[in-house]
Amino acid sequence: MTTIKYVNPLWDRRDRYGFPISEFQTYTGSILKEDYGEIHLQSEKFVHVLQKISVVSIDEKPVTFDVPKNAKIRVEGSKGDLYDVERVNGIVRCSCPAFKFRKKCKHMEALAA
Repeated sequence: MTTIKYVNPLWDRRDRYGFPISEFQTYTGSILKEDYGEIHLQSEKFVHVLQKISVVSIDEKPVTFDVPKNAKIRVEGSKGDLYDVERVNGIVRCSCPAFKFRKKCKHMEALAA
C-alpha cells in the first residue's frame, strides 16, 4: 500500500467555507499508473487522479516532480484534420475524437517529442 500526501485544492479558498479545511489530504492505496503529470491511485472504493504538481510526499518521503513546461501545438491527423494538442501544468489534452473518448491519443506523442 502506498500513502500519498496531497495539497488540498480547497486550501487557497478556505476562508469561503463555514467549516475547517485542512491544508493536506492523505490517500492510501495502490498506484495504478503514473503519466502525463498525474498519478492514478486505487483506494478501497475509488480511483483518485492526483496531479503530480500537488503531491507533497509518497510514503512519508518528500517528493518533487519536474512538471513539463506549458505548450500548445497543432498536429495533422491521419485523415488530414487538424487537432490542437496542449500541455498545461503537466496535463496533456487533445481536441481529437479519440482523446474525448479514451483520454489518450497518438497525437499526444507529438508534444512529447
